[in-house]
Amino acid sequence: MAETEKKTAKYRFLVESIKEKIKSGAYAPGERMESENDLSETFGYSRQTVRQALSVLEQEGLIERRRGSGTYIRTENRRAAKGSNVAIITTYISDYIFPTIIRGIEETLTSAGYNLTLGVTNNRVEDESRILQSLISRRIDGVIVEGTKTAFPNPNVELYRKLEKMGVPVVFFNGYYRDLAGAVYVVTDDRGAGRQAVDLLVSKGCRKLGGVFKSDDMQGHGRYAGFSEELIRNGCPLSDEHVVWYTTAEKNRLFHTDNQAYLFERLRDCDGIVCYNDQIAYGVIELLMSRGVHVPEDVLVTGFDNSSISEYSPVKITSFNHPKDEMGRIVANKLIHMLHSGEQEYPLILDMPLHEKQSTKK
Repeated sequence: MAETEKKTAKYRFLVESIKEKIKSGAYAPGERMESENDLSETFGYSRQTVRQALSVLEQEGLIERRRGSGTYIRTENRRAAKGSNVAIITTYISDYIFPTIIRGIEETLTSAGYNLTLGVTNNRVEDESRILQSLISRRIDGVIVEGTKTAFPNPNVELYRKLEKMGVPVVFFNGYYRDLAGAVYVVTDDRGAGRQAVDLLVSKGCRKLGGVFKSDDMQGHGRYAGFSEELIRNGCPLSDEHVVWYTTAEKNRLFHTDNQAYLFERLRDCDGIVCYNDQIAYGVIELLMSRGVHVPEDVLVTGFDNSSISEYSPVKITSFNHPKDEMGRIVANKLIHMLHSGEQEYPLILDMPLHEKQSTKK
């Protein structure tokens, strides 16, 4: 089981455990529950996991959280007032940059008095469909979504149109669906950052650049678009032989022992490599080092997102900062404004500032 799946299972296990205690009478109606800290210590889970479980229980009308007092078992199963129930749908939840984005969304919405439900698609359209159908049947009041496989045509677009017809506002982050006219979204300037990555490497003397990009998310297409455009503008060769594409399903196999020779052959002649994100850059650096190629002495490498991985890589990775917490808060505030005013919000593209580190410093 993948790490994300393990952590998601923990949160679901905690939900079911508390439900069982309510059903058995171990928790009496009106009783004050343990604090988040106490639950975290009892179950050995992070406070984030505990908070997610409590949000689900509150959404289902089994508990209520009273500011400054604590969390209580409800004396009756009642639904929150209209306009206060918001769903967050994300591809992943517990790894990479996702906890920070979700925290920004969660803190903004909970401080405004909203009840949250969290759904995880693992970047699978069938999981997204299941979650959307459940939300439609429950008549959720607002939805925040990270699109699933946003570079591909999405069969769930009709479900989003159904939410629109129901008057349910939807705000996308990181990726959205181009087939949805008038979609409200907050994304990063991936194309611009792709251009900057090439400009940086060219300024360091690189002329033969390669890249590793994700094919099923629009971020990968945007980063490649900027990469290819800037290579041409700088008079550098754009060679398909030195560009590697992968999908979500192929990510875990990309650096597998059986694939390393192939991947190394595609990148070995490059003097600069642009990677889809820091996770990929980390893998590329390890692969090159295992074959006697040194970073940055022999080849320069860049990543995206400026995640913690960029710091604990064998060579600290030059990366473009993803505005994680800021994005979460902006997305949440856009939804709050739409819920309060009934007015449509506007899309927003956020910059990704460059953070140069060891992987591009000769």
